[in-house]
Amino acid sequence: MSLDLVHETRSHAYSSGNEEKVATRKQKAAAKASEGESEHSPKKAKTDTEERTKDVKKEKTKNDKGEENGNERSTEEIIAEFEKFCKETSEHLSIKQMREILEANGQDAGESDDAVVPKCQDVLFYGPLDDCPVCGGPLKISDKNFSCSGVYTEWSTCTFTTKDPPRRNEPTKLPDSVKDSHVAELLKTHQDPKSRLRPVLPTEKPLKGMMICLAGRLTRTHQYWKSKIEKAGGKVANSVMGVSCLVVSPAERERGGSSKLTEAMDKGIPVVRETWLSDSIEKEEPQPLGAYDIASDLSVGGKGVPLYQQDPSKEALETITSELKVYGKRGVHKDTKLQDVGGQILEQDGILYNCAFTLSDKGAGLNEYCIMQLITVPEGQLYMYYKKGKIGNLDGVDEKLEERDNVDGAIQEFAKLFEGVTGNKFEPWGREKKIQKRLKKLFPIDMDDGVEVRHGGLALRQLGTAALHCKLEPKVAKFMEVLCSQEIYRYAMMEMGLDFPDLPLGMVTEMHLKRCEDTLHEFAEILRTNIETGPKRDALWADFSQRMFTLLPSTRPYVFRDFTDIADHGAAAVETIRDINVASRLIGDVSGSTLDDPLFERYKQLGCSISPVEKDSDDYKMVANYLEKTYEPIKVGEISYGVSIKDVFAVEVSAGPSFDEIKKLPNKVLLWCGTRSSNLLRHLEKSFLPSVCFLPVAGYMFGRAIVCSDAAAEAARYGFTAVDRPEGFLVLAVASLGEQVTELEGAPEDAAELEEKKHGVIGRGRKKTDESEHTVWNDVKVPCGKLVQSEHKDSPLEYNEYAVYDPQQVSIRFMVAVKFEEQDVQYDAASA
Repeated sequence: MSLDLVHETRSHAYSSGNEEKVATRKQKAAAKASEGESEHSPKKAKTDTEERTKDVKKEKTKNDKGEENGNERSTEEIIAEFEKFCKETSEHLSIKQMREILEANGQDAGESDDAVVPKCQDVLFYGPLDDCPVCGGPLKISDKNFSCSGVYTEWSTCTFTTKDPPRRNEPTKLPDSVKDSHVAELLKTHQDPKSRLRPVLPTEKPLKGMMICLAGRLTRTHQYWKSKIEKAGGKVANSVMGVSCLVVSPAERERGGSSKLTEAMDKGIPVVRETWLSDSIEKEEPQPLGAYDIASDLSVGGKGVPLYQQDPSKEALETITSELKVYGKRGVHKDTKLQDVGGQILEQDGILYNCAFTLSDKGAGLNEYCIMQLITVPEGQLYMYYKKGKIGNLDGVDEKLEERDNVDGAIQEFAKLFEGVTGNKFEPWGREKKIQKRLKKLFPIDMDDGVEVRHGGLALRQLGTAALHCKLEPKVAKFMEVLCSQEIYRYAMMEMGLDFPDLPLGMVTEMHLKRCEDTLHEFAEILRTNIETGPKRDALWADFSQRMFTLLPSTRPYVFRDFTDIADHGAAAVETIRDINVASRLIGDVSGSTLDDPLFERYKQLGCSISPVEKDSDDYKMVANYLEKTYEPIKVGEISYGVSIKDVFAVEVSAGPSFDEIKKLPNKVLLWCGTRSSNLLRHLEKSFLPSVCFLPVAGYMFGRAIVCSDAAAEAARYGFTAVDRPEGFLVLAVASLGEQVTELEGAPEDAAELEEKKHGVIGRGRKKTDESEHTVWNDVKVPCGKLVQSEHKDSPLEYNEYAVYDPQQVSIRFMVAVKFEEQDVQYDAASA
C-alpha cells in the first residue's frame, strides 16, 4: 500500500518566464533542424557545425595563418574552407563511416550522432585530438569548447575545457570504407600534419564593450568583481547611465531600494543577479540577461526560481521560514506526514535506518541529494521512504513512500538501495562508519542523534514570550533569547548556502566535522605548496571544491579560485557549522512551551556568568571609547555603515581562564574579536578555539591560532554579515602574548613553527592605533587610539592582528551588542 504525499508548493520550484522562453526557442530550433534526418544523414550536425563557424566569423583576428607549415591563409579563408569541407563530408559520409573514422584514430566514437559528426569533421580537418592533459581522458566537443569527461579522482570528474585542444602529430587514418568515397581525395589533403591548417580561435573577451554597474552587498566585494570584469574586457561604471546592466542584491529593494536600483528600473535597464557575471566569465561568453533578471523577483509573488539560482539575500526570504525536513538521525522526514501519527525511525541492533547522501560533481553537472528512511508507526506498519533530487530545486524529485510487510525484507532492501546510491555495502557503514567514495556516487552526511537548532530553537512566534517567563535579568534574558532562536542560525546557514531544508548540517557527528576539517587542512597544504600551473592547477582547485561541497552540500556550489575564497566559504563554513552543532546540542528542543523557562535552563548549561554593564560605569565608558577610536565605517558599494552600542555585557566563561588567572600572565592586551551571532553560544560554553587551518590571508595566516585585533573595524567585518540584518556582536577578550612575541609584516611561508613554539605573534597592518592614546585597564594594556597609517605600507593586513596558540591564554571579558547604521543616507518619504 502507498500513502499519498502532501507536497508543499513553493514559488522557487519553477523556472522563470524568461528561462522558459529561452528553452522553448532552443527546442523549436532543435526540432526544426532534426526534421527529415535519417539514420545515415548528419544534416542536424551540419547545423551545429555552422553555428560553431558562425561564432568564429565574428572574430577579426589575423594571427592564425598557418605560419608554422607555410600555409598563409587569412581567417576568412580558413573559415570558408572549413565550411566547404563540412558541407562535403556531411553529404557524402554516413554516421557509420564517421564512427569508423573516429575509431581508426583512437577517438571516442560512442557518443550520440549529433556529437559524432562535428567531432569527426574537426578530426579530419585539423587532426586527431590528443588525450586530456590533466587526466588522460578523451576530449569531446561541447558547445564552443572542447571538454573532458574523464576521471580526475573518485570525488570528481575532470573539468578541463579549452578552445585549443592538444592534437596528435600523426597522419589521420582513413578506414577502407571511405577510401573509395566521393570525398576520399578531399580527406587525403588533410591527412598529413604538415598540410593541416591551424584552427581559428575566438579571441573576443566575454564582456568586451559592456559597461556594468554594481550595487549593494554582493557575495564578493565590488573590487573583486571590478578586477574580474576588466580582465574579461568590460568596464565598471559608478552610475547606471548608459550601462549594459546593473548587478544588484535583492536585499537593496527589500529594505527600501538604493537610488541605483530605482533609476535602473525606471529607465528599463536590465537588473541581474550576481551569477550572471560568474557564468558569463566562466563560459567565456555573455549569458542572456533575461535569464538572470531579478527585477520581478524583488516583489512578493514574483517569478519563482530554484534556490540554487537565487541571489543569497533573496533566498533568505524562502529559507528563513522554511520547515527543516529532517532534524537529526531520529527525525522522520516532514513530507511523509508520519511524524504526525507518531512515526519513528526504525532502530534495530543499535542502528538507526535513516541516511542522507549528497554529491557535488561540477564536471558531471551533478549537485544531488538523497534521503532514505525506514519508519514505524504505533499501529505496527513499516514504511520505506526514498527521496532523491537536485539540491535547491523541487522539480524532478524522485519521491516514494511505500509500506513494507516485514522488517527483515525492508532492511535488506534498504541495504541494497544504500549500495546503489554509494557503491558501498551498508553493514560497514551502519556499524563502523567505514566507507569509500566512489566515482559519481553519493557520499553520506553522517547525521547525529539530536535535534538541529533550526528545528529545536525558539521559533518566530515564541520570540518575546520566552524572555517574559525568564528568571534572568531582562537584558540577559533578551540576549539568551537571541542566541536560542532559530533565526540567527537560519541566516548564518543561508548566507553560506548551507541551508537546504532536507539536510540537517547543524546536527552531524564529530566524525563528519573532522572529515571536513581534515579535507580543508589537507588541501590548504597541497594548494599552498603545489607548483602546478594552468589546467592542472585548475583541476586541483576544482577537485577540492567538489569534495567540500559534497561534505557540506550547498545550494550554490562553485569552484574556489583563491585562498580568500577558501577562507570565506571553506574555512569559515566549517567553523560555522561546527559552532552551530554545539548550539544545537546545548539548546535541544525548546520549540514547544516556554512556561518552563528554557532560557534560564540553557543559561545554566552554559556554565558562564553574563551581566549587563551600566552605561555610567568606567568599564562601559572604556569599551565605548575603544570602539569609537578604532572603528572605521564598513563600505558596501557606495554606502558606509557606522556602528552604535546597544548593550555591553561583562562575561566570565568557565571553559577558559578566569580573569584572576589571566592577570598573572605576562604581556596582556585587551583585543577585539569578530564573530557571527551563530558562533556565540560555542564561545560562551567552550571559549575560543583556534582557526581550523593555515591560509595566507587575514584571519588564517598564523595557522591554527586564536586571532584578534586592536581595531574594532577588523572585528566588525565578521559581525556585520548583511545590510538587512544590521545587529550583531563584537567580543573583547584579554590575550596574553607571553614572554616572547614574534612580529611579522606578511604571511609566513609555513605556520608549523609558530604553532609548535606557541609564542604570541603580532602581524603588523597598514594601519595602527595611535600609541600616544593607549591606556591601561586593570593592569591590561588597551591599545585604544585613533587609527593612523603605519610604516608597514606593503603589509597584506589592513589592521594589526594578534595570534595566540594556547586557548588558556585568552579570556573573554565583554560581549558588545551593536547596530550597524547607514551614514549620510536620505530616503524619500515613499520608500522610508
